[in-house]
Amino acid sequence: MIEIEKLGTNNLRFNHPDDLHLVTGNRFGKLKYIRPLSECVKEFKESNTLKLSSKQTANFQVCAPPQLFVNDRVKKIYQTNDWKAMKTLEDQASDDLDPIFENMKNKGGIYSWIKVQNESGQQYYMSYDTRGNYVWCWTSAKADFDPLNPQFPTSAPVQFGHYSSSTGISSAHSYKIGLAGQNISEVVISSIVATFVAKSIPKGLNFLSNNLGNLITEAAAELGLEFIFTIPSVAISAVCGGLVFALVFVGLKALWGVLNKEFQINVSVYNWDPVNDWQIQAQELSNGEIPGKDPDINNLNILAFTPAGSNVNLPAGIITAEDSVNYAFIVYDNVNPIMQGLSFALKINKNNTSTGFSYAFQCPWVASNAHYIENTAQDPKSFLKIAGSHWVSSTAPLTTTVDGMPISC
Repeated sequence: MIEIEKLGTNNLRFNHPDDLHLVTGNRFGKLKYIRPLSECVKEFKESNTLKLSSKQTANFQVCAPPQLFVNDRVKKIYQTNDWKAMKTLEDQASDDLDPIFENMKNKGGIYSWIKVQNESGQQYYMSYDTRGNYVWCWTSAKADFDPLNPQFPTSAPVQFGHYSSSTGISSAHSYKIGLAGQNISEVVISSIVATFVAKSIPKGLNFLSNNLGNLITEAAAELGLEFIFTIPSVAISAVCGGLVFALVFVGLKALWGVLNKEFQINVSVYNWDPVNDWQIQAQELSNGEIPGKDPDINNLNILAFTPAGSNVNLPAGIITAEDSVNYAFIVYDNVNPIMQGLSFALKINKNNTSTGFSYAFQCPWVASNAHYIENTAQDPKSFLKIAGSHWVSSTAPLTTTVDGMPISC
């Protein structure tokens, strides 16, 4: 049964069949409305749970880092570090997508996603509104055997993405789910991630990394799937980073409201290099922690820039007319909010070589923010001490060059 939702006072409603055409054309072909996820649960229970003799283990990791799809105007704003214009984009994206996340929080995970089908027969889940904003969750490859994880016969990547209609910015990143059970369809696998993200919203960024396995397990159970999820220790920081990106995108205000911190630093590292991957190999924090309270970032890889016209992994095999930039999004909170600021240093390398650069930033309790950069990859603990004698108190970007590649922070 489809719940027909009336337009609110702001002329906004969510997931109505009559509004699905607003998504068509925004990177998606013609879509067919199938049914709400809540109506799929009985189907899941009948077709999947009965095949499991008992609760079975499952695995959850990140398999593709965040990437933004941007037009020339937006690309120029980010490449030139135009802070004022970036803040405007963030505010617009927040105004676009916050209502969808609020609807998920208010209604619950299985009641805020719709199964849709594209013209090639692929099925996945979306949540959208009357202004053409949406998020999607799609199993981006056929579930198959993973030779690197033979204990999980069914393995598949699941992509989570956003689209902000007023900015034209969209994004995507992917998780990998490994299941001990067999005969689990791709659309069921994507529903696990969709429900997991929705169930994460009430906590916002106050989640704990050691609780994420339980949260994914609860999401599967809500769908009638009796799996016990674990996250490999080496994958914890990447999963935390992926969840932060899913919840925040480029600046969703709704998720910041649950925080109670005096200081917070949001760091975006964009890779505009069309040839080389870059890695955030290590960090050093002073009175800081990342969401999930995981102590490290474990060699975070940022893939090379993908120019417009390249094949990108989106539903229906869309070839985007926009550039795709891979990036890392990191949030730092201060541990002790009483009379203490927050600072960090990052060691960033090219293609896992010794070539790279170091960057440090401080947000003092008093005095102005400041930063510092050098074009060599150094131990971040030592570099944070070096930066203490070279802080530059300016909002202007600091620049350097590494092997001919310009770096701007």
